[in-house]
Amino acid sequence: MARVLLFGVGSIGAVYLHQLQQAGCIVTIVCRSNYHAVQQNGFTLRSERFGNVSYRPDHIVRSVADCPADAVYDYLIVTSKSFPASSHHPALADQLRPVLASRPNTTIVLAQNGIDIEPAIADAYPQNPLLSGVIYLPATQVAPGVIEYPETLNLLELGTYPANAPAAHRASAQRLADLMTQGGGEVKVLDDIQVARWSKLLLNASWNPICALSLCSDGDFLLTSSPFAYDLVWGIILEIVTLARKIGIPGVDEEAGEARFAIAKRRAETNSGREPSMLHDVRQGRLFEVEAIVGNTVRIGRKWAVPMPRLETVYALAKARYEAMAAGDIQ
Repeated sequence: MARVLLFGVGSIGAVYLHQLQQAGCIVTIVCRSNYHAVQQNGFTLRSERFGNVSYRPDHIVRSVADCPADAVYDYLIVTSKSFPASSHHPALADQLRPVLASRPNTTIVLAQNGIDIEPAIADAYPQNPLLSGVIYLPATQVAPGVIEYPETLNLLELGTYPANAPAAHRASAQRLADLMTQGGGEVKVLDDIQVARWSKLLLNASWNPICALSLCSDGDFLLTSSPFAYDLVWGIILEIVTLARKIGIPGVDEEAGEARFAIAKRRAETNSGREPSMLHDVRQGRLFEVEAIVGNTVRIGRKWAVPMPRLETVYALAKARYEAMAAGDIQ
């Protein structure tokens, strides 16, 4: 029986809690903003895939420092948003230290957005197996402990970090994949998870900040100022494709970009646009993952001397909105 610690249980973590419990795991969750609501009422999941269900974690704590010293965890799955260390957020490695300092056999799973998010954790905990996960799961926490999950999409792409990690680390990835599959999800264990991260970046780094800044869904944005809206999104996608080609990321090419851009085009044609996570965060006054998704990309672009004028402009604007929200100047 696997024992799992879930860190940061919002919408994604709540769904994964349900899946892991369905697979027979004993799950402890670390809740922060929704701690009191979950402690009192558990979670309510309204889902096309799982139905309408209510459930509770096996154990709940407010921080990893509250975990029992003798507790054993096979996996520590991080489903919180990916923020760099700053005055607004302690470094993730420091937040996890109370539970990882004495548990070198616990597999760490970064189920988060963005690119280049693994090195800080790998450097801080070199003895722990490290897995990186790319999530496609359109769920939203509409109230503390209440999750709306209106679609059936539930895909976790999983791989070791680095790609050439020991065989035991890949075995740990496969075991987690089996558990998540038993719980009702779909999981793919990949040889190189960075290909999946960069593939998702084609959508995340283009649509997320554009929608957060414009307060439009993807489909609605394409209907606002065509052809300029089309040109902006497609230009950013091509900048990411150029950078991925320069670095040597296979499969992140124009064809992949066109396939992902076509999704938003269809939504524009059918008036069925989707609001991505950054727009949800801005609407609800929450800080969003501008650095992990956009900032890291433009910094890598400068390191490799790849011009990214459109994405750099979007980053500067999104970063300004982030800082204003963090200072409490705007909601």
